[in-house]
Amino acid sequence: MIGVTAAASAGLYLKRGYIDPALAAPVILGVVLGAMLGTRALIGARPAALRKVFVVVLVALGCQMIYHGFTGSFARG
Repeated sequence: MIGVTAAASAGLYLKRGYIDPALAAPVILGVVLGAMLGTRALIGARPAALRKVFVVVLVALGCQMIYHGFTGSFARG
């Protein structure tokens, strides 16, 4: 459902000129290729290993958010 809504919105934004096709095309290609490769990798992955990777990613993102919250570096832009 989210994909259908996003696709409809993307079409509207593209028509109105809010999206730069030269920037969006590589992003779309990367998303499609990443989804295909990720699906294939997930088939052979062990749940325990996935859990560990997920924890590492969440901790890294949490540390980054805390750092930027204290330094205010995202607010400057």
